[in-house]
Amino acid sequence: MTLFNIAFTNMRKNFGQFSMYLGSLILSVLIYFTFVSLAYTKSIGVIFEKWEIGGQGVFMAAAIVLILFVAFFVFYSSNYFTRSRKRELGLYSLLGLRKSQIGRIIFYENLMMHVMAVVSGIVIGVFFSKFFSMLLFWIMDLSIDSGFTFSVSAMLSTMLVFGIILVVTTANGYWIVYRYSMVELFKADVREKNPAKGSLTLSIVGVCLIGFGYFLATRPVEDSIFWTDNFFFSSMLFILFGVILGTWLVLRFLFPYIVYKLFLRKSFFYSGTNILTLTWLRYRMKKTAGTLTMIAVLSATTLTIIGTLSSFYTNIISFAESSNPNSYQTAWSTETEREEILEAIRESKLHTLVYHEAVDVYKGEVIDKVDESVPYRDQRMSQFSVMGLSDYNRLATKLDNDSKRIKYLADGEAIFLSPVGGFENKQRADLWMKDPYTVTFKNNPVQYSLEIKAIYNHEVFNMDMVSSTLIVSDRIYQEISQKTMPKHIDIFQVTNEDRAEVLDHRIQKIIGGNPYMYNVSMSSFYSNYHRMSTLIGVILYIGMFIGIVFFAATGSIIYFKQITEAVDEKPRFEVLQKLGMSQKEVRSVIAKQVLPVFLIPLILGICHSVAALIGLSVNLMYSVGAPVMISTTIYTVFFIVYYFVCVNTYTKMVASGDD
Repeated sequence: MTLFNIAFTNMRKNFGQFSMYLGSLILSVLIYFTFVSLAYTKSIGVIFEKWEIGGQGVFMAAAIVLILFVAFFVFYSSNYFTRSRKRELGLYSLLGLRKSQIGRIIFYENLMMHVMAVVSGIVIGVFFSKFFSMLLFWIMDLSIDSGFTFSVSAMLSTMLVFGIILVVTTANGYWIVYRYSMVELFKADVREKNPAKGSLTLSIVGVCLIGFGYFLATRPVEDSIFWTDNFFFSSMLFILFGVILGTWLVLRFLFPYIVYKLFLRKSFFYSGTNILTLTWLRYRMKKTAGTLTMIAVLSATTLTIIGTLSSFYTNIISFAESSNPNSYQTAWSTETEREEILEAIRESKLHTLVYHEAVDVYKGEVIDKVDESVPYRDQRMSQFSVMGLSDYNRLATKLDNDSKRIKYLADGEAIFLSPVGGFENKQRADLWMKDPYTVTFKNNPVQYSLEIKAIYNHEVFNMDMVSSTLIVSDRIYQEISQKTMPKHIDIFQVTNEDRAEVLDHRIQKIIGGNPYMYNVSMSSFYSNYHRMSTLIGVILYIGMFIGIVFFAATGSIIYFKQITEAVDEKPRFEVLQKLGMSQKEVRSVIAKQVLPVFLIPLILGICHSVAALIGLSVNLMYSVGAPVMISTTIYTVFFIVYYFVCVNTYTKMVASGDD
């Protein structure tokens, strides 16, 4: 029998043992191939080129990051999988095979698994390409037909990447074979001679490190002494390394300390199967602390990436809508251009004109002395666009978008419209309203003292054309208009504005300019909204893929570690079953042993990510609640699924099957 036949027969007869590792490989190939395929898809490339957002470059840069994580994930899984088969490799040596021959068997097994994984992953990726394309277009809020795609470049890239991974994992297998003698291969991992008792002092140090890291992460950058220019970098490093070190100390000393105290409580220790669970935990905690720390950090990273990007996407899309209340705005358009725009809307089959309005606004400069010694974020406004009270109420009534109507404004009073008001902190809002502004207008000798009485978090103009709008009384507005050159704004509101690409092109030809780029003479809801949704959608989509890889790596690290321990623990459970323990009781013991390995890193990971996201919310002033709850719930559900799969596999490996 050839070495290849030995490898093939071993895989065929022990396919259950190989299945989890093969599944990890297939998932890795599927993720990478699908991701790279999208980068090479022509329709997506056209979108990136059209909006000039450099999306393909972002995709390829993310692909490099994805390669690193996939390589780490596969290597780690392969390492644990090979180590779990040490006795099998020792048996080969006992039967007379040289180490070079054992290494070749490992190579053939790896080769077959990688070939099956690459073929399966690519085939599944082709069938899932339509789904993932539709998902990307849905995230970008674009109505584009997507079909099945197959990219030769993506296939060759996948084969190259996983060919390199095959070489690395095979070299690791050779290293394990040559590192251990035959006797060492047959030995189980040495259990700790002195069971861990933990340390209350070091546990407190760990909790304090984590707590202070949370404190720093949730401080507002603008106000905290810890985030000044002198301490900014140091604070970032402390949060990163302090929280990781604190996590390791908690897992290395606090958890063993709790287990030790439970061990001393005889009533608990001798209750049911606790004697087995606590004994196992006491003798495994030292070696497990590093792995659990890695799992907690990976969980925190996964949840933070997904939570941040989903929250960012939700808030940016909301901002894109609120900052572009009008379908179209044109500035300084002629009577001929207005008639041509109205004619284009009338000829459109998908859109009808809701209303057409015209408003004059006036650009004013603030002449109050600016304190340039303070950061820009702490300075007051330097210019405004001024409109009249009657014009504002007329547009607010037309928009019907929860805009507040204003009953009365005295001379010298003003309302400030700020669609980013929800993002601003209270300190800056108070700064805007603290003292009146002295405002002047071009070719107007009169200076106006205007005091902001309230800030409304909405707009009546598209922000890219008219921003920092002040609403003043009609008398002041009329006085300004008599001596100042206006900026004339035409507003065209149409139905189905989010699907107005064709109409956009036609109106843009009338006004002049690139249909998808910023135009000083025209503002379009469709262009402004989809430029933002496309860019942030791509970023969210990439983050989802990286998050999936992180999650798969997290679950697989736990799974393979537990399966490796199952091989070592099998003799112990065989003895227990001979003494009368039923398979149900074996499963109960295993479930209790495995639970802390899943539960504790999950709780720590969620806590770390929540602290990071609270800090993000505090400093960026946007809500993270709903997206974070959804992503954390989904992550927890899949983590629970991993837990039950691990318990089932562990039980099958150590139980004899006799009930």
